[in-house]
Amino acid sequence: MKQEQGNNILVGGVDIPSQLIELGLVDEYYFVVHPVVVGEGRRLLAGIRLQKKSQLKLVESSIFKSGSVALHYLKQ
Repeated sequence: MKQEQGNNILVGGVDIPSQLIELGLVDEYYFVVHPVVVGEGRRLLAGIRLQKKSQLKLVESSIFKSGSVALHYLKQ
């Protein structure tokens, strides 16, 4: 799918993105941080092994009225 022309392939949640990251198939990351502290829950990248350390470059950030922050990173 990555080799075909067209738009980006977007996935959310924890399980599928974690598997794609582990396989080295993710080029861009979009994180949305919500101002809520819950103390527990599922974590992105928990229990996976990365092929190699990836440096990320912040290319865009947005702050919303709710206090949430959206971060867009590219893999270098």
